[in-house]
Amino acid sequence: MKVFHTLAGALAAHGVDTVFGLMGNANLLYLPAFAEAGGRLVAVTHEAGAVAMADGYARMSGSIGVASVTHGPAFTNTLTSLVEAARSHSRVLLVTGDPPPLPTHFHHFDIATVAATAGAGYERVHEPASLVADLNRSMQRIVAERRPVVLNVPIGLMQAEAGEQAPIALPVAPGPLAAPGVEALDGALGLVDSAKRPLVLAGYGAVVSGARDALVELADRIGAALATTVLGKELFAGHPRDIGVFGSLAHSVAGAVIAESDCVVAFGASLNMWTALNGDLFRGKKVVHVDTDPARFGSYTPVDEPVAGDARRTAEAMNTLLEQGGVSSTNGTWAERVAKALAGHSPQDDIDDHSGPDTVDIRTATIRLDRVLPAERTIVSDIGRFDVGVWPYLRVADPMHFTVMGGFGSIGLGLAGAIGAAAADTGRPVVATVGDGGFMMHLSEFTTAVRHRLPLVVVVLNDGAYGAEHYKLRNHGYDPAYSAFAWPDLAGLATAMGARALTVRKADELDAVGELLPVLDGPLLVDVRLDPDVNLVRY
Repeated sequence: MKVFHTLAGALAAHGVDTVFGLMGNANLLYLPAFAEAGGRLVAVTHEAGAVAMADGYARMSGSIGVASVTHGPAFTNTLTSLVEAARSHSRVLLVTGDPPPLPTHFHHFDIATVAATAGAGYERVHEPASLVADLNRSMQRIVAERRPVVLNVPIGLMQAEAGEQAPIALPVAPGPLAAPGVEALDGALGLVDSAKRPLVLAGYGAVVSGARDALVELADRIGAALATTVLGKELFAGHPRDIGVFGSLAHSVAGAVIAESDCVVAFGASLNMWTALNGDLFRGKKVVHVDTDPARFGSYTPVDEPVAGDARRTAEAMNTLLEQGGVSSTNGTWAERVAKALAGHSPQDDIDDHSGPDTVDIRTATIRLDRVLPAERTIVSDIGRFDVGVWPYLRVADPMHFTVMGGFGSIGLGLAGAIGAAAADTGRPVVATVGDGGFMMHLSEFTTAVRHRLPLVVVVLNDGAYGAEHYKLRNHGYDPAYSAFAWPDLAGLATAMGARALTVRKADELDAVGELLPVLDGPLLVDVRLDPDVNLVRY
């Protein structure tokens, strides 16, 4: 059997059922072989899209996402998406390969060095007989190191006889850290016990560790408010003391609770500049920081008591020690005050609607969309100025159903990430929220969703400009028109590509999304028109 056939079979044996790829010489043989053996090949229009789709697929399926590109410029085209996947600790395998072994071939490129620069791991198939062993090692590293791995399968090996191979070895996930002991928790519990207005903050690390119940028990035991980072949003939904997102996106009641709190006990959160508002939100408070990665301690904000440990196991250990110490219910007045303030608050309370004759306030539109969509939905968001009007108002039933393609700060990856999430076929409708600039950067990838008939709702928050730059130019005394773009009619473009489309200038026009969603047999583009002069971001 040839190497290319063996590679296709080995991917399938590893449980890979979908590959996102753009075909070229290096993958010309194994991609068709993979598809003809029953795998699904999602053919993309650009290599950056292949990796971003594999990233979105991995985030929403829990499996390893696989992307395939050819050599040379095809690999360099993946770089931004590869950095995004690395920064987001996504489980992605990118298969590429060295060009023919000719010293004058113009596609020669140092794949290993660039992969390392991107933050990804690198493996190489050294000889035909080592193919499966090298793939096994790549898959194990992806799971163990929680980052992408680039696998170099040189084109010169593809048609060689594979020979006898090592058996498939499925990757084994590392177990959670052991719960910290009494000594490691002594200082943290001392701060918690002395706090009068505590707040428990959960990040994405708390979500993936399954810490919700233990954190709720801890908060109930010490009378704490509950909050999350953006990537933990809705973890505590329904709890009477859930203030929602902590940081720059906090609503008015949450902001008051954060300001009054005297101790923040953070689990699985990096406490980054947005959560901490560059440290402002933690000044004057005691901070306990629980994380599996000690390198995060003090990275963004000073920490009084760092605790290295898994969020769930640490919270459980804290609960046990507090129970042994006779702590069952404290700070009742604070807890009641927080619950009472939240009971009288609704999302609309903070909105001074700025809808115009032909534009809609993004917050009003998002609240309407939130009501129209089914409760079980997947949200994949790009990044941009629009986020402040979307993330606090567009909810999910589970924080694992929400992700942001923003680990590297690059706009434009959200569409491809959402296509990957839709390909994961979780049974939930997938909604992409993107800005008009980011959408136009990767407009061609919308055709991938059309070709594969993915029932994806793409909500374009369209202010006809690069919004952040629009505001900043005006702030610096320049004409903001330099940031404006006269895009073609997006609904017309989507229709021409074979999709359904809506243009929304009034919030109630979003009701049509709910009517169309049950009958979608392909993507739906929703072009929501915004006023570029309405700014919600504090720069």
